[in-house]
Amino acid sequence: MNSSARAIDFSTVPVAIAIVSEIVEPVIEETPPEPTLTLSEHQAALDAAYRKGFQEANDLLVQQILDQRSEIAQLQDNIFKNLAAQTEGLAHQVSEILPDLVLEISRRVLAGTEPPRETVKAVVAETLAEIAPGSTDVEVWLHPKDLALVENIAAEFDQKYPGIKLSADSELMPGDCRAKSRFGTIDARVFTKLQNVAKSLK
Repeated sequence: MNSSARAIDFSTVPVAIAIVSEIVEPVIEETPPEPTLTLSEHQAALDAAYRKGFQEANDLLVQQILDQRSEIAQLQDNIFKNLAAQTEGLAHQVSEILPDLVLEISRRVLAGTEPPRETVKAVVAETLAEIAPGSTDVEVWLHPKDLALVENIAAEFDQKYPGIKLSADSELMPGDCRAKSRFGTIDARVFTKLQNVAKSLK
């Protein structure tokens, strides 16, 4: 045993141990906390959270579908309204143009036709029907070719219209007729009849 070891005062050892014990805290083993939920309760909580998330996602998807349907319905409504407005405008344009178009087509078709005797006779009878029977000084003008077909029919109308006279007018078209009495003039030209029809269609 050396001299330094002999010099240690063992009477101070308890004091040193006490000091060291105060400096170095003892390691205390902590017991783990007891779980607040059981395994079944934990699984139930997970299931509830899953169902809640699924329901929220489903509700969001349903709302998006409803919003899209509403937008599509509004778009369709606007399209139908625009189509209805365009159709109405187109129908109005057609109603304005069609009578004049039909009139022009009819005029061109009839310009080159020569009606038969029966047709000319019917035109004269129709024109005279607007004049009161017994009227005198009645004169009827026809196209020269039409007059040649019916110039001998004056006798057939002489009883109703004493002194009736049939005359030729080269300015008239085949099928035209114009009559005059003391009450006025009757325009029975084909073009005039077509114009009256066109006006009634507008």
